[in-house]
Amino acid sequence: MAQSPRAVNYNLKDKAIQAAKPKSKPYPLTDGGGLYVEVLPSGSKVWRYSYGFNGKRTKVTIGQYPTIGIKAARNTHEAMRATLAGGVDPARQKQIDKIERVAQARQVETFESFARIWFTEKMAKATDRTRRQNLAWMVNDVFPAIGSIPLGEVLPSDVLKLLEGMRNTPTKANNIRAILERIYQYAAQKLLVTNNPATPMKGLIDKPSATHYVPLKPSEVHGFVEAVRTCGAHQGTRLAVEFLLLTAVRKDNVCKARWAHFNLEAKTWTIPGRTVGANGFMKMPRPHTVYLSKQAMELLKKAKYLSDKSEWVFPSVHKLSMPMTEQAINHLFTRLRAAGEAPLDFKPHGLRSTASTILNNNKLLIGIDADVVEAVLAHVDISSVRGGYNHAEYSNPVEYALQWYADHIDKLIAGADVIQLKSA
Repeated sequence: MAQSPRAVNYNLKDKAIQAAKPKSKPYPLTDGGGLYVEVLPSGSKVWRYSYGFNGKRTKVTIGQYPTIGIKAARNTHEAMRATLAGGVDPARQKQIDKIERVAQARQVETFESFARIWFTEKMAKATDRTRRQNLAWMVNDVFPAIGSIPLGEVLPSDVLKLLEGMRNTPTKANNIRAILERIYQYAAQKLLVTNNPATPMKGLIDKPSATHYVPLKPSEVHGFVEAVRTCGAHQGTRLAVEFLLLTAVRKDNVCKARWAHFNLEAKTWTIPGRTVGANGFMKMPRPHTVYLSKQAMELLKKAKYLSDKSEWVFPSVHKLSMPMTEQAINHLFTRLRAAGEAPLDFKPHGLRSTASTILNNNKLLIGIDADVVEAVLAHVDISSVRGGYNHAEYSNPVEYALQWYADHIDKLIAGADVIQLKSA
């Protein structure tokens, strides 16, 4: 029968611990029975228990003061002394207790419950669109398959079965696999799992080739813009499409544009950097400055009248307090394609391709290089192409390129190189 440890006469007071100042090296404040507070050079104060086991002197950390107060530290100390009296190393017992707590948490936490924690804690800075899309995949595709399985019991075979059922949607399958991998990486950081069942499935389903959006031909610009201006869509939607054409930004940037991000006096629009895209990777992480051409400024004057007091440049046609939806622009394009007033394979992102194609084809004429075009499209930092350039009143090549492009679009709209898209 193990002998009970002798009682300890503890002597530390809160006032003494609080008054202790850091020194160049750690030093102890002894409480009794091997229990002490170690004062670190950083100013932190940590409870430790020093004891002998199997002929060796060792120590175990109890926790930080004042998070762990005197009473709690002494209670833990007494429990550890009892463990030591029973012939068990307190430090080893602490490790065993931690492993058991993790194992219990692993059993209590299902994949779905932890995935929702991950969404709350790790997706807070993602765009609304990304969060909605990722959560929709979880709710519709993943949770029904593995949501009720304990977090630590999901196997690579479970992920394999899930992904095999998505071979007809390879982009979604690869995105879901990447999300699962990130969820388990976070679970590992929280010491809830040791294996990542999604990692072995990387490359299981081939990624589809990158989508190349068809640009408008110069001869098609006139007909397209005229069709936009005369179609039956809401005026705000029509303005948004023209603004999209002139600024060469992404569709969601236009839909979510806020007046607060514009400096109309300086003729600039600063688009806040985005964080995590739908595939889990960074996309345009830094703010991007769009230099507004004279034509873009004219469109903004019209948009300001329509938006009234809304914070959104292009508010919803149904509610000024909400931004325009991307579907509004998509529907306009669908209407134009159905009427033969836009190429059958032409989509909103094709307007960025149009700007890229026109600018790249005219680089020598404009006096710019490929980096300027990439900066226009927010593929490279604008600051990297600013040096050593001066063209008339424009000190920035990106600003000059966008104004040249807007002027060129005007010429095409005026009738240069026209082609009729409607069938006879």
